[in-house]
Amino acid sequence: MASKLKWILGIGGVLVVALIVAVYVILSSYDYNNLKPHITKAAWDATGRKLTIGGDIDLDIGLTPALVLTDIKFQNPSWASRPELAKIRRFEVQVALLPLLGGNIEIKRFILLEPDILIETDKYGKSNLAFETPKKTVPNQEEEKGSPEGMAKLPALTFNKVQVEKGRLAYRDGQSGKIYKVMLDRFTASATGIDSPVEITLKGDFNKEPFDVTGTLGPLPALVNPEKSWPLGLTAKVANATVTLDGSIKDALNQRGIDLGFRIQAQDLTKLSQIAGKSLPLHGPLELAGRVVDTGPKTYKVSDLKVKLGGNDLGGWMEINLAKKPPRLTAMLSSEKLDLRPLLPESKEKDKAEEKLDRPKRLLPDAPLPLDALEQVEGTIKIRAGQILLPKLAVNDLTTDIILRGGHLSVNQIKAAIGGGTLSGRITLQSRGKAAAMTIQIKVDGLKLGSMLKELNITDVLEGNIDIGINLKGRGQSVAALMAGLEGHTSVIMSKGRINNKYIGLLGGDLSASVFRLFNPAKEKADYTTINCFVSRFDIKKGLADSTALVFDTDRMSVIGEGKIDLKTEKLDLSLKPVPKEGVGSSALGRLSMSLGELAKPFKLGGTLAEPSLALDSTQAAIALGKAIGGVALFGPIGIATALVSRSSGDENPCLAAIEAAKKGAKKPVKKKGVVEKSTERVTEGVKGAGEGIGRGLKKLFGK
Repeated sequence: MASKLKWILGIGGVLVVALIVAVYVILSSYDYNNLKPHITKAAWDATGRKLTIGGDIDLDIGLTPALVLTDIKFQNPSWASRPELAKIRRFEVQVALLPLLGGNIEIKRFILLEPDILIETDKYGKSNLAFETPKKTVPNQEEEKGSPEGMAKLPALTFNKVQVEKGRLAYRDGQSGKIYKVMLDRFTASATGIDSPVEITLKGDFNKEPFDVTGTLGPLPALVNPEKSWPLGLTAKVANATVTLDGSIKDALNQRGIDLGFRIQAQDLTKLSQIAGKSLPLHGPLELAGRVVDTGPKTYKVSDLKVKLGGNDLGGWMEINLAKKPPRLTAMLSSEKLDLRPLLPESKEKDKAEEKLDRPKRLLPDAPLPLDALEQVEGTIKIRAGQILLPKLAVNDLTTDIILRGGHLSVNQIKAAIGGGTLSGRITLQSRGKAAAMTIQIKVDGLKLGSMLKELNITDVLEGNIDIGINLKGRGQSVAALMAGLEGHTSVIMSKGRINNKYIGLLGGDLSASVFRLFNPAKEKADYTTINCFVSRFDIKKGLADSTALVFDTDRMSVIGEGKIDLKTEKLDLSLKPVPKEGVGSSALGRLSMSLGELAKPFKLGGTLAEPSLALDSTQAAIALGKAIGGVALFGPIGIATALVSRSSGDENPCLAAIEAAKKGAKKPVKKKGVVEKSTERVTEGVKGAGEGIGRGLKKLFGK
């Protein structure tokens, strides 16, 4: 009986071996190139694109069968920049046969040689990855229903080695024309078993800048199992920067259970400009770190955020909820110091011809405001900053809340210290159809200009105590439209100041000489000009800014201004009337002749905001001279009535009157009978004893 059993088993074994040999012989002798039409048709049915296999299809039979394809091309759409979306010189995959019997896929080797892939969009933004299948089939109910959420049923997949060599991946933006290229020298991924971590290495260059990536990923079964955490730890080095990512994802397929820490360290950001494709305004060492977690469905929070760039820092947290429409952003950001000057465009010197060609006809842009952006996201951002530096502004201890909701942007409760003074205010911008409604309320009290400029490392230029008030509102589709219908007022009051005379000369040309004459009519070679006050108030109605107060007063000269600025046309129409102080006194009309020529030359500030012009106003010269000789002058719309030729310490101070008008917004001429009579009396006395002085003055006026 035992001998018969051995004989039966022997025969069975021979038959199995014979069957295996027969199958091997059949498979080995089969021409697999006959499968090309079937493969091509399957690709066409799935994508609507042609797949071409130029080389032979080889299949090595064994316990680890290997499939090899060469010269593979996959078609691009007709509008693309080249015929092929992808080209692969050699594709090779080898799998273990026995694990297939248990429903597992074990890839022993997967190799791609010289893959060349181009992803691009057309001028309308359509991608070449958008496939149009010629045939559409209705899936059965089981396929349509699929697996329950979080329970994706995939065959167990593992591999020993994946290798890609000499690859090329490019992205072309059809709208901007920019091309980004990744050249891959070598990529490898290996694992020893189905539950083993995956070790990866990646080397190549992006836009000709080398990069190197190493790290460990969790096993593939954990990637598709929502009950297990999938760990990862990666380190990338590029352009003298190191990027690390460390953490885990519990349900990667559904993007849940995310807990990832990140850190970016760069010695200098200059080289990153090559990767970005343009020059970055940031320089110096960078350190960026934080942790990303998901706090709900499609809700992600970045905590422990720390940013250091040079001497700047930023920290806090932010959370974005993508489940809501529009998405909602909440953040709390704080900083000890933010120097924003490198981020803003630098002014560069140009020759006059080039500057004239590039000069815009209008200063206020008329391009439509991007109001749609106000409705793309909602959120609340709280900002606290110890110091913020701008090109001409230094702000300390800033606190504000930015709220964006329903197309309405509010910058609320702005509070800060500035130059030893205080700043407070509020700004709103609300989308109303195609137009925007804007309000600005800003108040600055006790700003010491010299102290603030020292924080910007600007010294020995300008000093003074300043109060500023801005209360404006407008509505329009662009900045130009907002200004054209602007309502409100602005005021600037400066006292106890001085300006370094050498910086006046930087204005250049005739403008420099004219301004310097206004500041210092005696043309003394002093280092500074003392500023008793500068007062400005403009009341604005329907885009027309009317000067309620405009006075500039120094020890040598008072400059009284009046006029309008049409914000709709951007035209300037301002008169600047110099009032010399030298030779003042009750009987000093003779000494007035020293500056009578200056008095007879008021200025006209005309042109536009984009191209202002300062010229002598001949129409005002005779009026100014007549009023001076007559003994009565009304300079400026604020109604400062006094005698130009006989102001003593007891006369009305133009600064005090101008400041009062700027604060009250009053535009009432001051009619003081006593002042007029006193002025006339002093002029009459001066005429009796100073006829020769008048004669010398008139000769000087007419150049004799």
